[in-house]
Amino acid sequence: MTKYPYPPLVLEPEQYDSLLQLATQKHQTLSEVAVEVVRLGLETLKQRSDRISGEGDRQSQKALECLNSLRAEIQQTHGIYSGDLLAEVRTEREEQRSKIITWEL
Repeated sequence: MTKYPYPPLVLEPEQYDSLLQLATQKHQTLSEVAVEVVRLGLETLKQRSDRISGEGDRQSQKALECLNSLRAEIQQTHGIYSGDLLAEVRTEREEQRSKIITWEL
């Protein structure tokens, strides 16, 4: 079996026909046109990805700014809780477990 330096490319019939038509119009081989089309397609996908990634960064930044302003508003309205929420929840859970174990529901 012959090994190719590159794996064969499988195209849909319409894609093959379009590439063949382009190759004929440009007086190039089918492979030359296919390489150019793939290169252009990959560039386009990368540009889209970069653009979407940039938009995602801006959306994340806007969301963080919104959350920070909400946090500041809540802090101004209600102040900062000075207790230890984690310790309080643990104590409450231990009390509930104790009641369950001793049947003091």
